[in-house]
Amino acid sequence: MTGSVFPFSGEAIADFTLRLIRTPSPSGQEDGVARLVFEEMAKLGFKVQIDAFGNVIGTVSAGPGPAVLLDAHMDTVGVSSPELWTRNPWGERVGDRIYGRGAMDMKGPLAAAVYGIAALRGRLERGTVVVSATVAEELVEGPALVRVAERLRPDFVVICEATSLKLARGQRGRAEVRVEVFGKPTHSSRPELGVNAAEAMVDVVRALRELQPPRHPVLGPGILVLTDVKSEPYPGLSVVPDYCLATYDRRTLPGELEDDILQPIRTLAERALEGSGAHAQVAIAEDDFQTYTGQRIAAPNFAPAWFFDEDAPIVAGAVEGLRQAGIAPELSHYAFCTNGSGTAGRLGIPTIGFGPGDEELAHRVDEYIDVDELVLAARGYAAIACQLVRLGG
Repeated sequence: MTGSVFPFSGEAIADFTLRLIRTPSPSGQEDGVARLVFEEMAKLGFKVQIDAFGNVIGTVSAGPGPAVLLDAHMDTVGVSSPELWTRNPWGERVGDRIYGRGAMDMKGPLAAAVYGIAALRGRLERGTVVVSATVAEELVEGPALVRVAERLRPDFVVICEATSLKLARGQRGRAEVRVEVFGKPTHSSRPELGVNAAEAMVDVVRALRELQPPRHPVLGPGILVLTDVKSEPYPGLSVVPDYCLATYDRRTLPGELEDDILQPIRTLAERALEGSGAHAQVAIAEDDFQTYTGQRIAAPNFAPAWFFDEDAPIVAGAVEGLRQAGIAPELSHYAFCTNGSGTAGRLGIPTIGFGPGDEELAHRVDEYIDVDELVLAARGYAAIACQLVRLGG
């Protein structure tokens, strides 16, 4: 796209963004947005299909050569308190700013990617560029995009999550860890006859506070955060609970496997319960749900971390592409987990992140994105894809 006039206006991208926002798409109910994306891609000249999971896959090809895959998920979290919004959570434009759930996470980036790659029709030198609009990322990061990537076998992947137009070269991953404590029930008037699983869990939680997280020099610490505790039976009426479940969010670092996460937790839990009569089980939680097409996704809730050095071909190539698009490249990384856990973390495919919008607005009241950033992102996507296609073998 160097020296080329971008063929689409900001108004076209903004209009598509608003139509996407105004079409609700909670996880598992993305069918309306999927139809909208399919129709827009077809209108813009993509070869389009929808796979068994419900992912929409649009392709622009110039024949044999490397393949670049850009990904943006279609699903959004819900709006629990619409009365707190000062703008319409279902889509409103005020000047050059678009508000609404999914504006930056990530219907705006999806619109920018679709229009950015559509601009390559007839201009791509060789190879193939694909935009995937994937399902269920807000439930579990990776499996839906892995399905696309295993089929397409791309040389490079671009995650379109918001980066404020910076270039993300990695992220911490995420593991949902279940710590179960098993005791012995009895009437609460005779607690000495049982083993109180809830009290035993308190000892485990205290012990896990002392766990020192590992640290990556760029991505930061692999923190462990308690997110939920529940004992059974509940409510406990005159009974000592014989079961207690604590759920932890563990941010993973590059190279960490499931057992690297679980073993230190197991060791501290067993030590905390010595002599109590209770015992613990520690495991990665399992996700099991259906997509809007009825396809079942069952997978461990373990999203690997990933990171690429600044001299990696994908990073250097993307930097050059952004320069050619007139965007000053600035290296960064994601603070949250993305579908890159599937492509880079599980499949080992070189992956970067680039997108419009401020990632700190994700899942918040008055989420928004600026039209100017959408246009710059579209130009950036086109330039990055062109450069990576040139680099690919």
